Amino acid sequence: MFYCERCESRFNATVAAAAGDCPRCKESDGVASKLRFRLFEPSALKVAGLSPSRKAAVPRSQPAK
Repeated sequence: MFYCERCESRFNATVAAAAGDCPRCKESDGVASKLRFRLFEPSALKVAGLSPSRKAAVPRSQPAK
């Protein structure tokens, strides 16, 4: 799912590939706002019982398990 950081509208990959910028912001305000990719919505992660925040990275001195 792609979303606009300015107006928070969501678009599918077809619209994102064709437009590149948010068509709603461009049409209504004449502003070019890039569409960003978001794999999962934070609310969907919460419903699945997962934490939307990132865990701290493993220090380089310790090997990853």
